[in-house]
Amino acid sequence: MATGVRLKGKIAPFAAKLAAISHPHRLSIVYLLAHNPFRVRDLMQKVGIAQSLMAHHLKVMEKTGWVRKSREGRHMLYTLKKKKFKEVARLLIDTPFWQELTKV
Repeated sequence: MATGVRLKGKIAPFAAKLAAISHPHRLSIVYLLAHNPFRVRDLMQKVGIAQSLMAHHLKVMEKTGWVRKSREGRHMLYTLKKKKFKEVARLLIDTPFWQELTKV
């Protein structure tokens, strides 16, 4: 178990990664995309925000590696990137909490 300066060093990269999805709208987007890929228009309707605000949130999430976009005809389809979630899971993976959480 890390403490003090070592703990701060271990936590810092995770804090930066999680900050990119800490906004309630971005957490809503994560929740929705965890169920299915979505087009921007569908995300706008489900989250209840304007296109410009949705574009902003998706741009931040794409730039920080949480989502990927792909073209589907005339529309952009967004999905979650598993790699980022695996990176964040590494913070807790060596803890007793994680071991208890993942018991079968």
